[in-house]
Amino acid sequence: MPVLHAAERLFPRLLHWRRHLHRHPEPSFAEWETQAFILEELRLLPELRIRKAAQTGVIADLVTDPQGAWIALRADIDALPIEEKRERPYRSQRPGYMHACGHDAHTAILLGTLYLLWENRSLWRGGIRFIFQPGEEKSPGGASLLIQEGVLEDVPIQAIWGLHVTPQLSVGQVGLRAGPFMAASDEIHIRLRGSGGHAAYPHLTSDPIAVGAYLVTQLQMIVSRAADPRSPTVLTFGRFHGGSAPNIIPVQVELSGTLRTFDESWRLRSKSLLVEIVRQTAGSWGLEADIEFLPGYPVLHNDHDLTIWTRRRLSELLGETHVLEMPLWLSSEDFAFYSQQKPACFIRLGTAGEDPDTRRPVHTPEFDIDERALVIGVAVLSHLAISFLGGKA
Repeated sequence: MPVLHAAERLFPRLLHWRRHLHRHPEPSFAEWETQAFILEELRLLPELRIRKAAQTGVIADLVTDPQGAWIALRADIDALPIEEKRERPYRSQRPGYMHACGHDAHTAILLGTLYLLWENRSLWRGGIRFIFQPGEEKSPGGASLLIQEGVLEDVPIQAIWGLHVTPQLSVGQVGLRAGPFMAASDEIHIRLRGSGGHAAYPHLTSDPIAVGAYLVTQLQMIVSRAADPRSPTVLTFGRFHGGSAPNIIPVQVELSGTLRTFDESWRLRSKSLLVEIVRQTAGSWGLEADIEFLPGYPVLHNDHDLTIWTRRRLSELLGETHVLEMPLWLSSEDFAFYSQQKPACFIRLGTAGEDPDTRRPVHTPEFDIDERALVIGVAVLSHLAISFLGGKA
């Protein structure tokens, strides 16, 4: 059964699913309409075991041999609080929200994969768990909640795959990397409290704005001098809030940022260094400092053997020149939680085409995909599933 040809036949459905989801984006952990839509499509297929999970998620099990091997395939379903700029036939109908990270495509691809594998269930033996996961964009991440509910333990999952749209790659290309692939990311929230006063008399105050500004640059020493340069580290502050007038030194400022790392032991040590520097610096200038870390997602680790196997299978499907070695990726993904529990492989799916908007970065209001990539995504996941479970794709 030529998988690419079978996926092509699903293209009208894939378009319908993706465009419906794009028109109706929902925020993390509030994907109620999305859940209902997925359930409606899944209930058209007999022999599926379907249940809700993590409130707005959906789990569907397709089993051809209860004694056979099990694998899992995952898609995330939430959208972002971004206002879509472009006028498209499938433009978001929910003001202030948009599928600007491609989760509409991920969901459509997983639906298409389920349909294809259901139609060709005579070709493979075992069980496949399809995970439609909520809340990837918001800590603590829907993956962590599903794992707490036992999504990887109540059946003997041997491997799990996920994929993500990637405008840096063209349609027909996929990207892989064995080992550490995507960064751990933690949120940092700092509050500096001092004594405010008149801007003309800074010597009578302990100025939290001046100290906060100094900290933003001083803390970069953690990256440039304490971090192993062979292990990327990124510290970025995206929020600095304080003050009410240009001639008043405020009592308090707040800073928020993210710390991205690729090594779990360094991740812990870098947090300790940051806390120490903030407290010492604030104290030396007469300020009090409150520091809060919100644990984010861990390092996404692609299992070495599974990734090598995946590369071979995708080279069979797409050709070796279309399966690329990816660099380290500094963004984070809660698929990382699955990779801590089971052999996992996360795949970058090329979605760039001729339309300039298909080359826009994710998380931007102009973002779009070349929808031909939906077919490639279905073929990729289907080929991997059938190959792993003993069939011939």
